Amino acid sequence: MIGRNLSSRIIKLEARRQRSNEILLVWRRPDTDVKAAASAAKFAPGDRVICLEWFGDGALPAPKWHRERLSSELGVVENQYLTRSLERVGDDRPRDPGFAELPPVSTNRARELADNDLLHLAFGVAT
Repeated sequence: MIGRNLSSRIIKLEARRQRSNEILLVWRRPDTDVKAAASAAKFAPGDRVICLEWFGDGALPAPKWHRERLSSELGVVENQYLTRSLERVGDDRPRDPGFAELPPVSTNRARELADNDLLHLAFGVAT
């Protein structure tokens, strides 16, 4: 009885995170609310969501799921804005509210992470 209940619970938990190998990219205007931008996108609890700043004029691109290395799937302008967002993190600015807490990661561990994992550390939204 316990085995079947445990198996059922595991299946339910795995179903909650429907896109385990993907990352959702949500764009926002510079210095706007991360939570508000992310709330406009559809995702399940536990999904990996990142929120980057869109420095251009006009409408923001729609949220989009990415499976491969994010920088290889983005266009030229999107990659420029990704780079600018990373540079702003490197400027020792205060972290915008709404991002997930940064877990402690050693330098050696950071070297082992894939690009999307590092981007999720820097720009991950609490889901």
